[in-house]
Amino acid sequence: MMKLILSLTLIWTLSSTAEAVQCWHGQGVDIKQQTLRPCNSTQRCATVALQVNGNGTFTQDTTRLCLPSSLFSEGKHTMSFNVGFEAVSATVHVCNTDRCNSQAMLYPDRLKENNLMCFSCNDPSSAVCDKRLQCVGTEDRCINGMVTDKDGKTLNAFGCVSANLCNVASSQLELLPAPIPVKFPRAPKCCEGSFCNSAWSVKLNVIPLLFGLFTLIIY
Repeated sequence: MMKLILSLTLIWTLSSTAEAVQCWHGQGVDIKQQTLRPCNSTQRCATVALQVNGNGTFTQDTTRLCLPSSLFSEGKHTMSFNVGFEAVSATVHVCNTDRCNSQAMLYPDRLKENNLMCFSCNDPSSAVCDKRLQCVGTEDRCINGMVTDKDGKTLNAFGCVSANLCNVASSQLELLPAPIPVKFPRAPKCCEGSFCNSAWSVKLNVIPLLFGLFTLIIY
């Protein structure tokens, strides 16, 4: 019986080890500046090409890391989030073999307007979110929610969002450590149909929130 238990334990250990893949980790396009780390058995390798347009600046960055397999299926995903005064879009490639996230990823193309419109805020310090925002690209939901930033301040989020990003935000409230760690105090509300995120009178802080929301995907 003891031999059987030891044999089963060894088989389980070997099979668990075999499921873990080696993935590149780091920021930037140059793979030579990044390191290989093992993911656990519930994660996959990913490359995220992220671009942010807000507060008069436009930035792009690439991150390689392990992501929970429950968040994304294997393959290429495009997602975006827009609150009017700030917008983020990303291309995410997920794979499940050793070092498979070494490829260079293209940033999302310029997103075209679609048929959806949502309420948003005029600026981060606005007291009322009743601005009409034209959604673009894969943004097929309106969002109404809050995030808490690293300083414990609560920020309101009204605008357009792609369904896949909304699913991620709804399923993982506690965000992982990151340069700007934040969390959702409760799951955001996402709805279908123009202006379904009814504009409420809200109190907003002046700190931008979008980097915090995308921390959920890339860290």
